[in-house]
Amino acid sequence: MARSKAARSKPAREARGRRGRALAGESGLPTYTPDIALRAIDGHITRTSTQVMAWYRLAAQAWSFRSDSQREVLIRQIAAQLGELQGRWLHIRVTTRPYPVHMWAESFDNNALGRMPDVAGALGWDGFLEGEQRHLMGLSMSDKEVFLGIEVSGRSMLDRWVDAASPVLGKVAPKTVSAELSALRSEVAHVDSLVAGSGLDAVPASADDVAWLMHRSCALGLPAPRTMSIVPGGGGRWESEDLAAFTDGVDLSQEPYASTVRVVGRIRSQTMSRHVAVLSVGLMDDLRIPEVDDPWMQHSDRLPFPVEWSARIYVRRPEEVAGELQRQMGKVRSQIRHYTHDHDLDPPVSLARQADRVLEVEDELSSGLTQLNTRLYGWWRIAVAGKDEAEAVSRAQQVLDLYAPKVRIEHPEAQYRYAREFIPGEPLASTAYRRRGSVTWAASAVPAATASVGDRRGIMIGETCTATRRPVAWDPWLAQEVRRASGLTAIVGGLGSGKSFLTGLIVYKTLRAGARWTLLDPSGPLAALTRLPELAPFSRHINLLRADPGILNPYRVVAEPRPEHFLDEEDPERAWRRERSLAGATRRRLVLDVLTGLLPFEVARLPHSRIVLLRAVREVGGGADRHPGQVIDVLRRHAREGEEHAGIVADFLDERRELPQAALLFPETDREDPWAGDRDFRLTVLTMQGMTLPRPGSPREEWTDNEALAVELLNLASWLTQRTIYESDRNLRKGVALDETHFLSQVPTGKVLIDRLARDSRKFNVRALFASQLAGDLLRVSGFASLVNAVFVGRTDDTEAQEEALRLLKVPTGVGYEQMLGTLSPRPRHDDRPDDTPRQFVFADGHGGVEKIRIDLEAPHLEHVREALDTNPDASRVSSRGTPSAAVRAPDEPAPRAVRPVVAQQVPARLVELADDDPDGIDEFADLDDPDGLLSRASAPNGRHRTLPDLQVGEDLALDDDLDELDIDGEFDPTGRADEAVR
Repeated sequence: MARSKAARSKPAREARGRRGRALAGESGLPTYTPDIALRAIDGHITRTSTQVMAWYRLAAQAWSFRSDSQREVLIRQIAAQLGELQGRWLHIRVTTRPYPVHMWAESFDNNALGRMPDVAGALGWDGFLEGEQRHLMGLSMSDKEVFLGIEVSGRSMLDRWVDAASPVLGKVAPKTVSAELSALRSEVAHVDSLVAGSGLDAVPASADDVAWLMHRSCALGLPAPRTMSIVPGGGGRWESEDLAAFTDGVDLSQEPYASTVRVVGRIRSQTMSRHVAVLSVGLMDDLRIPEVDDPWMQHSDRLPFPVEWSARIYVRRPEEVAGELQRQMGKVRSQIRHYTHDHDLDPPVSLARQADRVLEVEDELSSGLTQLNTRLYGWWRIAVAGKDEAEAVSRAQQVLDLYAPKVRIEHPEAQYRYAREFIPGEPLASTAYRRRGSVTWAASAVPAATASVGDRRGIMIGETCTATRRPVAWDPWLAQEVRRASGLTAIVGGLGSGKSFLTGLIVYKTLRAGARWTLLDPSGPLAALTRLPELAPFSRHINLLRADPGILNPYRVVAEPRPEHFLDEEDPERAWRRERSLAGATRRRLVLDVLTGLLPFEVARLPHSRIVLLRAVREVGGGADRHPGQVIDVLRRHAREGEEHAGIVADFLDERRELPQAALLFPETDREDPWAGDRDFRLTVLTMQGMTLPRPGSPREEWTDNEALAVELLNLASWLTQRTIYESDRNLRKGVALDETHFLSQVPTGKVLIDRLARDSRKFNVRALFASQLAGDLLRVSGFASLVNAVFVGRTDDTEAQEEALRLLKVPTGVGYEQMLGTLSPRPRHDDRPDDTPRQFVFADGHGGVEKIRIDLEAPHLEHVREALDTNPDASRVSSRGTPSAAVRAPDEPAPRAVRPVVAQQVPARLVELADDDPDGIDEFADLDDPDGLLSRASAPNGRHRTLPDLQVGEDLALDDDLDELDIDGEFDPTGRADEAVR
């Protein structure tokens, strides 16, 4: 037993001996202290040894094309929010982020629903998407990002001790480590609510935002990283050791008295260096913002290189300001008294201005300091970078020149310490160049003012060309599918403004993304799209003037409603019957307008002419299987029955019927319908080459017979264009583009067509483009201005037309924007070369964004599209035999399409990883058998004619009578010919 006990005690003694020897454990670890003042990041909260700040991201604020009153409201809103932050330190950081081309491409690719198949040997979808990305990457554009840091609290000695001991306390008492943030939770929530309102529109910065800001600040001037550091989990908490991810690999150094600081860092395992010049805002003259001057922090957006801003601001408490203001007022009064009483001289103007300001301040003090006149002081720094010192100094000089003479920009020494100011949490380098003022003065800088137009998922149409340069993407179906708005779009501009080019760009790129388009282009240049190899198998071009007789039959251009379009109605059957009755009424009104327009003006203006036409149209009915020849036959029968004027009208219509183009109104039953068939066309272009339209604005009585016929044919062609909308699935993305719409506004049924497209665009997911030379032609259509969604306005020279264009854009008039429309797309005066510069438009995206943009189709992979849309005349394009090299052929002139050479090689990769970078409304027609009551007034109860009442010359027929006068049940005949047409 003793030996056994001894045996057991030996291991115990050895164990006690091992425990007696101290293990290295954690005591051997070195202590890491960050090179910056920051000690921890918790979500959007940053902590130094003395201060806790909450960081927010400010929303972009639109400044262009707003009235002075709107801009003043914005400044006052910002000032009121700053005034609520009394007694706090603020840190404003303005930086840039390369435009997220890869993110746009991924979103655009996901949004391209139902796109057409690739064609062998032509530009495929992958090649198109890659070409768009590479072109955007070459533009080197960026987005401005504005961050605001607000002091939440100071830090006591206990807070700093807990922070230093957090590795140990986290194991023993984990709640102690988070106690500081828990105590500040209510204060942070209070600050969140202060800055969330209109003006700053601030939201707490995400963990990714804070990481991006730290990268851009610690590596000031270096190219933006392609990938960001992984954000820690658990609410985005960065410990002190994690902060090395921002500081390691970056070194700032400065030679004594050097004008720049040298920043060296590693970007993607490559060592790069930049020279950064840090400037400070000095003395500033009185700026008249917004009446004359733009926000002074936005000036730097005009420069062709990125500019970084850092502003440290302290919002003073009222008790701190009152005594200082009293002293300043005393000084000014003493100086004025020195001039007036001691020397009997008038004080200088500058001193008089100060005296007036003293009176204003005295009034503010007597009434109490409100948020709008709270005082602050601060320091505003600007940083520009270059590849070497010379480039950095040159760019710094450009900043000085940009702000001169109203704002003096200083280039101080101690560049290293000034550069460190841009890092959140770092102390001030110097109190030199302190600027004092009110919160209203500071708010007038509007740091978040930038160009904001378009979206991030649509086609690329160009870039902004105002103070800020950034890409403009636009999804034409975002309004209908997401925002439940109309798809009505106006494209306005004079000759040569680029309307056709812009229309072609939108149509081509949206076709590639899966949309379906029907275009009415009377002059015909857009028909070249149907010959592009990637679009040709899915396209057709119909020259209406050489197409089948009867293709513009007024009875057939109005689509017959389909029952499946009304399944979501409360009573689908009744809604469908009601819509069929409206379609019949539309056809009767349309044929009435067309036949009246074919008559000579002297005959058409007679009330009796319209009466006999009304009777004939009513008798023929509104079925889809009717045609105008039947109306003439009825007029002949009425003439034989004693109505002499009916025979006169029939004679004139028969004479017009002999015109070659009039054959389009009268069908031949033995010809094939070009619209029949099961082939799925993605693009249909209707042209009317050779048609002579009247001069815009010329009165009706001056039109020739051919011009009058051309206007009616254009009206019918427009109705034929919209027919495709109602014959396809209502959920498909569809588009309709109409040119020469200024003539439609002169025809009653043309106005109805525009209004109908505007109201049905949301229900049928349609983007309708209306191109016109004058905005006034579209504004004459009732309700157009209220229903229009997006607007493009090109160069407009006439003063009245400029004002109307601004009304269409919903932009204030009379404040100077009219003259700007005349400067769009400036034309060279002393240059004999063709003007091929990209055209400029003012673009209103329908969601509040209005900016001047430059249309961009310069990408190399779209060179063949650019050539196809070039409408400028060029004699070199004519072959040696004098025949155009690319003749436009109608469907009845079959010819093999020439396949273009391969434009771009197919690339398997779809996305490229880039480097730095209304309520529903229905137009209710009147009882078109007698919309104006002419028949009831002209006929006695026994059917005998009586004397006609006096009517005004040119009186139009009403279009807005009640639908109840239509005999819905009477016109619906299940066994009739209308149902045969539906089937």
